[in-house]
Amino acid sequence: LQSLLRSRFTLATGLRNFSVCTAFSARNRFIPRTPPVVQKTGRGPQDGQRIARRRRDLPTWRDYDPEIGIPLPSGELDQATITEIFGPDMHCDDGNHILRLMHYRRLSGSLIDIGVDFPRESGISPEMATKALEYIRTLDPAFDENEAGAAWAESEIMKVEQQYMARAERLGIYKRTDDSQADDSQSSAGSSNIYGESALDQLRKANKARWMEEDRKKEEAKKQQEAERVSALKAEAKDNNPEVETKEETGKIFSPFDEIALAQPTQKAWLEPVERKPWVKYYEEQATIIKDNKIPNLSTLRRLGPSALVLLAVLAGCWMLEETYNPPPRSARMFPDVPPAIATLGAITAINLAVFIAWRIPPLWRTMNKTFQVTAAYPFAIGTLGAQFSHQSFRHLFVNMVMLWPFGWILHDDVGRGTFLAVYLACGTVGTYGSLAFNVLAKRWMNYSFGSSTAVIGTMAAACLVRANNNVTVLGYEIPDITGLTVLGMIAGLEILRAWRGKNTKIDYPGHLSGLATGVLAGFYVRSKTPATLMTRKEFTSVQSEESAD
Repeated sequence: LQSLLRSRFTLATGLRNFSVCTAFSARNRFIPRTPPVVQKTGRGPQDGQRIARRRRDLPTWRDYDPEIGIPLPSGELDQATITEIFGPDMHCDDGNHILRLMHYRRLSGSLIDIGVDFPRESGISPEMATKALEYIRTLDPAFDENEAGAAWAESEIMKVEQQYMARAERLGIYKRTDDSQADDSQSSAGSSNIYGESALDQLRKANKARWMEEDRKKEEAKKQQEAERVSALKAEAKDNNPEVETKEETGKIFSPFDEIALAQPTQKAWLEPVERKPWVKYYEEQATIIKDNKIPNLSTLRRLGPSALVLLAVLAGCWMLEETYNPPPRSARMFPDVPPAIATLGAITAINLAVFIAWRIPPLWRTMNKTFQVTAAYPFAIGTLGAQFSHQSFRHLFVNMVMLWPFGWILHDDVGRGTFLAVYLACGTVGTYGSLAFNVLAKRWMNYSFGSSTAVIGTMAAACLVRANNNVTVLGYEIPDITGLTVLGMIAGLEILRAWRGKNTKIDYPGHLSGLATGVLAGFYVRSKTPATLMTRKEFTSVQSEESAD
């Protein structure tokens, strides 16, 4: 620790000496030997105090985010100026963004530490940053970058020192002394220095005092807001119940309505966080696709194009499956005594359960992130198909499977295994892609989607539309006076109402509505291929291709 602090302090001191020597040599070269003529400006001490006060009130580089930068004094530049600085390939918004970032680095002094290097994912090359820096230097050539760099180095030294001191205090190795003792020791040490207090020490003390004052003001403002809120609540309660008086005691809060006192807690509990094991942390880091929490600079076509190709391939495969599937004979089935609908739904449930278990295995996390979910920031095309089999909570899996079995059983018995699987996969894939497209176009980069709800709701819609004029049968029990079209209207109305209200933001409404629309289209397609006599019967005659083959 001492060697680290000594090396960083040596760097800061060397920069300060370099800036001082440079300024001294400049004065020797350009300042004339004759005494300068002092002109009276007519300003008194009060004018100087007002100017200094206005300068202190102006925002500094600490008031800005280093990821956004500091705006230029002249404001945003137009496209012609950006082209003159960077060339014809630079967009106006990107060029202004680079200028703001370099302006922040120059004013804060971090230019001496970071330079013109940016992460590769940002798309900013050192040549772009150098051109931006050269332009910014022309705006304020008198700015001392060496002095700003020395101040930056000093602040970094203070941060490292505070981190190590806080860690030592937390481990019980170091005990902080009183502020009065620390101030006395610093003053005595400062007075023993024959060279006096350095400019860096003065800057450090001034910054520390300013930060403490800002923290104190924020704390006072927070207390004031809390007091105003409590007083407003008391006034409202008194207006509603003028006969009841509120009581105040130390450590207790009395309700003005039922005289119930709530005592302040006497003890504070602290739950020690459980850290992940090192091998789990390793796989967690490996599974992270976006390392620096920055949105990749990808176009809309790059995000949606590959997934669209996968969607078209899946739809083509579903059409071929529906047209060419022939049920196997009874002797070729793995479970000949199990009805075909139960076998198919059981296989789908087993696949979803296997993916649910795979999410609990850390070495598979990276593969799961790429294959079984879709994120708008950096989507993988194969996730458009795999996301409909993915669940990370048992409740999510249980609800979807409970909704799938009754309606999937109906659709499977009516249209057969090939058509049922085609409808299920098509609804799930289209629903996932619809969710991805909505999040990309709305620039909701952190939204991600997974789950079989898109396929399930599409299957429900297709089953209801196939039996639009017939009663719905759930697990062998017929529901009287409720046709499939009625159930479809209830499902669609509920989804549209929930999406319009939008209270539960965790539900993928775009995916649900896309899957629902696909199920409706699939239902119309199946009805167009089914004889009309079957659609008008009181009891819908099941196709059950598998059973007839058996």
